[in-house]
Amino acid sequence: MIKSIIFPLIILLFQVSLSAQDSTNTESPKIISKLKLGSTIEFDSKSIKFVKVIEDSRCPTGVSCMWEGQAKVQIEIYENEKLLETKELIFGKTNINPKKQELVMTKGDKTVYGYTISPYPVNQQPIPEENYYLELIIK
Repeated sequence: MIKSIIFPLIILLFQVSLSAQDSTNTESPKIISKLKLGSTIEFDSKSIKFVKVIEDSRCPTGVSCMWEGQAKVQIEIYENEKLLETKELIFGKTNINPKKQELVMTKGDKTVYGYTISPYPVNQQPIPEENYYLELIIK
């Protein structure tokens, strides 16, 4: 009787010790930062400013559309407070295609990608400009 209890316990402990040694690679953590329209986010000497919403023709929630639409925004990238470049980011119904992330900038070990623009339009409710914010992924 004791042998029939000890043997399964030994096997169980062996399995637990093997599973505890899992060495799968994990992806580096992602941080999503929200940047309000007109605001700037800084990374040492570089910064990103969300300048304006050029277009927001995304199909509102509660409406059936022939085309899902897009949102187009303008950002500016600065280094030491000097304008380096102006970029346009185009977002579809949910976000930029994750297989083709939009690289915004790199600074040292940080890489910044455009993710989405919020809020999403709702039927018959215009979005005040001050409510827009850009979501950035920082790796």
